[in-house]
Amino acid sequence: MKETSLLPQTLSEGGIRYRAMLENDLDEVASCFASSFQREPMVQQLNIQKDEFMPFALVCCQQAIEQGMGLVAIDEASEKIAGFTILQDALFEMPFDISQHQNFLPIFELLGQLQSKYIIDKKVEHQGEVVVSFVTGVSPEFQGTKVAFLLFGQSLELAKEKKYKKMITEVTGRLSQNGVRRRYAFTPYTSILYREFLFDGKPVFGNIKDQSLSCVLMEKSLLN
Repeated sequence: MKETSLLPQTLSEGGIRYRAMLENDLDEVASCFASSFQREPMVQQLNIQKDEFMPFALVCCQQAIEQGMGLVAIDEASEKIAGFTILQDALFEMPFDISQHQNFLPIFELLGQLQSKYIIDKKVEHQGEVVVSFVTGVSPEFQGTKVAFLLFGQSLELAKEKKYKKMITEVTGRLSQNGVRRRYAFTPYTSILYREFLFDGKPVFGNIKDQSLSCVLMEKSLLN
């Protein structure tokens, strides 16, 4: 299948090529998705294993391919997936049966609270206005490289191509929060301290090592 780009130009840097996510990327990208999320604070606290994450990852990646909302980073030496990023419209509802994956419920609830507050506060009423940087992940061997941040930058260009006015992102860790704020000029809008979040009356993320850590929703205008 011929590679395509949804961007003004295809970026190739440091032996990594960035392009649109394609149908034949599905399984490899979903595996990268599930693996990369094993490092997330909430996933670690809930002890969600890679095999449990795969059904959700497959749905997210398939939807991104169909909507033209996914990008991948390809290691040019091996032609393997080095990383990926997925955008979603802020009003899009993922066709995923969460009732079959009860372990995910606290994560969905926390992220849902942040996004709902933003949508209500900002009076977001129509699709095509606000896009969510839903997830960016890299394969283990590319952790700590520039790949994730370059993917994030490419996702901004994709969002502009699709005429979105704003991008929001829910950033779960301190390193990524600092990077998104400093490198791409996102502004924190609202946050939830992990230790204060309750699910069914229980502090399900209360044992996160860094007790000052929050999940932060950030925003950026795409009009300038």
